[in-house]
Amino acid sequence: MAVLPRGLDRAHPYAHASLMKQIVSSGGAVISLYPPGTPASGATHQASARLLAALSKAVVLIEALDHSHTLRTAQAALDLHRPLLTAPPAEDDIRAGGTARLIAEQRAVLCPDPAQALALL
Repeated sequence: MAVLPRGLDRAHPYAHASLMKQIVSSGGAVISLYPPGTPASGATHQASARLLAALSKAVVLIEALDHSHTLRTAQAALDLHRPLLTAPPAEDDIRAGGTARLIAEQRAVLCPDPAQALALL
């Protein structure tokens, strides 16, 4: 399932149009809180992050910049008392700063492989 922070008329980001089609053609769903034509914005990202966390049994964070939209989903998961799992961040990778911070603050559980993630659920 994918949750878009914009209307369903276009993928977000636009380069993921083929992924969006693949999700639907393989039996998945693409959903949105917004009517077609609605552009993505900070507010739509935040609301979509809350919806994504609410629909999830757990959130697995792969990589997140500090102050990114991805961290909004992580925070929404924590607010909803959903488990927040994370892959080990790459050392010295600026794209994983938010992930490393959540682990350091003990707000996310380090989960190095998918089998362990499934076992934690």
